[in-house]
Amino acid sequence: MRAQLLTGTTALLIWGVASAQTNLPTVEVRAQTLETVSVSCANPASVESKDVERVLSIDDTALSHHLREQFVSAVTAACKAGIPHVQMTLSGGQLQWKQMR
Repeated sequence: MRAQLLTGTTALLIWGVASAQTNLPTVEVRAQTLETVSVSCANPASVESKDVERVLSIDDTALSHHLREQFVSAVTAACKAGIPHVQMTLSGGQLQWKQMR
């Protein structure tokens, strides 16, 4: 009986943590252009390199992999913070993001 209670409680805690991290369905990302992309909070890594390149106006494919990793990290942070619209800027090879108003 005690093992079942412990297992049930653990499962509820895990479910609660997982659901709290994905309180938004998507985050809309915009950069310095009019281009946007909506990224799933359930799977931010599903965003494709071509979408990152398009939104950030990147012509150098050598930067794409590195910037995509930063892009996914930024979207993940926005999802956890509950921010549905973000603007990203690229400066010195580093991606910065902030909430769009």
